[in-house]
Amino acid sequence: MKVVHLYIGGDPVSPRRINPLPPADFVIAADSGAEIARSAGVKVDVLVGDLDSISSRTLEFLTRSPTVIEAHPSRKDATDLELAWRVALGQNPEEIVIIGGGGGRLDHWLGNLGVITAPAAGDILITWVLEQETAYVVRGLRSVPTRPGTTFSLLPVGGDAHGVTVLEAEWPLSDHTLPAHSSLGISNLASGEELNVEVKEGTLLVVQNH
Repeated sequence: MKVVHLYIGGDPVSPRRINPLPPADFVIAADSGAEIARSAGVKVDVLVGDLDSISSRTLEFLTRSPTVIEAHPSRKDATDLELAWRVALGQNPEEIVIIGGGGGRLDHWLGNLGVITAPAAGDILITWVLEQETAYVVRGLRSVPTRPGTTFSLLPVGGDAHGVTVLEAEWPLSDHTLPAHSSLGISNLASGEELNVEVKEGTLLVVQNH
């Protein structure tokens, strides 16, 4: 399975959250996401963005390394994350893990969420890792590792989610419809070591708190 890691700027993500992730075959950093990668000792294959938020020290470090730098003008029609996302999709991976992106501007956060949950990703497994949360994009059936008592939420993205089933929970669902503009799926509790989440139609975001 080919795995791409995509580091994006925002609140720091500690090595304790990065080290257990599946090993990456290819690493992309979107602008200041390179700071998180560098602090974790991760080699970056491609740096993408307008380079307005990466530190001069890290940029110099990457310039002297084998990292490919794709610099874009600041006046552009896509965020650094979307530019990096296109590079990630171009690698034809089976899994993409996004690392970082917490805090900062709400508009950027919502825009980034729209990018990573768009249908263009197809069957690629998509996971978003923050310091205190992990989000999993679910289309069809996906197993999500967890622990008993862990808080998780089910959020429909881009419309209603139909045929939602998750049984390993304090409040299980079976072939249920989760409306897009409802808080019905917020704050459930896992009852086992794994959540087997199914959605027959639509896209679901499973968010776990750590």
